[in-house]
Amino acid sequence: MKIGYYFFVFLASAVFLACSDNGNYNDLESDSVSVSVSLKGLSASRATGPTDVYTKDTKNVESVCINITDVNGKIIVYRQISKSTALNSDWVALTESGDGLKFINVPKSVSKVYVYGNPGEDVVDNVISTDIKKQQGSGVIYYGVDEDLTPIQNEPIDPNPTSGQTYTADVSIVPIVARMQIKSISFENTGSFKFSREINGVAEEATVSWTGFSAVLKGIYFNNFYFKYNKPGILDDLYQNTTFQSHITDGMWLFDRTSTMDASDYASYVNYANGVYNDLPLQEADKCYAFNFFPGTAMPTIHLDLDQINVTGMTSTNTAVFNPDLVKNARFANIVKFYKDIDTEMTPADFKPGTIYNMDIKVVPMLDNDLSNIQYNILIHVTIEPWVEETIIPDFDFVQ
Repeated sequence: MKIGYYFFVFLASAVFLACSDNGNYNDLESDSVSVSVSLKGLSASRATGPTDVYTKDTKNVESVCINITDVNGKIIVYRQISKSTALNSDWVALTESGDGLKFINVPKSVSKVYVYGNPGEDVVDNVISTDIKKQQGSGVIYYGVDEDLTPIQNEPIDPNPTSGQTYTADVSIVPIVARMQIKSISFENTGSFKFSREINGVAEEATVSWTGFSAVLKGIYFNNFYFKYNKPGILDDLYQNTTFQSHITDGMWLFDRTSTMDASDYASYVNYANGVYNDLPLQEADKCYAFNFFPGTAMPTIHLDLDQINVTGMTSTNTAVFNPDLVKNARFANIVKFYKDIDTEMTPADFKPGTIYNMDIKVVPMLDNDLSNIQYNILIHVTIEPWVEETIIPDFDFVQ
């Protein structure tokens, strides 16, 4: 999925507009203003393989809903505008004219302007209520608000000069989701790492080395994510599996809810046919393994399901700390930590809506036989392609 953001400019003259199924025009004030709006920057089946790579320039908004409210959030006027190429359309005026789309004769009590992209049926009475299953691909919900309208100005003001006075509102809308994109997966053929753990209250360390490492990829599973989203920022229904048993089965990625939920369509990649998990490609040009998620208080995790694991020449300077023989029973590479830089570990709060996190994953042979006994075993370089660009670097944490 690709994510982008849009910038709106609103001019309000004595009356405003709003977006909801319950718009009420009966309480319009005789003392009214106008509003001009411009929007800049706009011109699911089960995943069995990589999808298209998105960038910060990918934007897919087919319609916008504009809600104009008073200081208490009461919707005064609403407007829903669908994408159009007609030169005289509201869409072109909103997104391409530069001057914007003016809403005339709006009550002077206007205070805030809310804008929703791709609202569908998930925006009602100025509240977003949706789930991650619906927020896939690039046509996700975008959201933004201007809660501080600029001082009123006297007309005439373009576009469509009129009488009275006009407010200006500036709104940037961004997707309500973030997106992780795995662009490539590879196996570190040779190398070493230091691994430490506490034994009988004493911290001990081992240096682990190997001379060969290969495997095939059977599945990618996204874990520890919120399913439900309710504006303003209320996330609910955390999907979290601590074991693969009874959860990775028959091509499904099951979570124990009130009833068992299969999240394979939007939270896993497998190529399952005739009872067999077929190999997944490690890399394809201009493709990635991508997951949309709602940033919140939970740290998402990614689990690589491996097969035909072959590690040669593995040694450990302290087998009580790290026993190379245990690798024979390993299956999963569990990605559970990310870093902004080499020394700064990310927290869940560092993940932002409207941000694309790109990863190239290099796996080292410190694997596990399940999902919960996490060993920090993936070396990842991550760059962000958001509307505000950053760089993050996930790294190993060889401490247990």
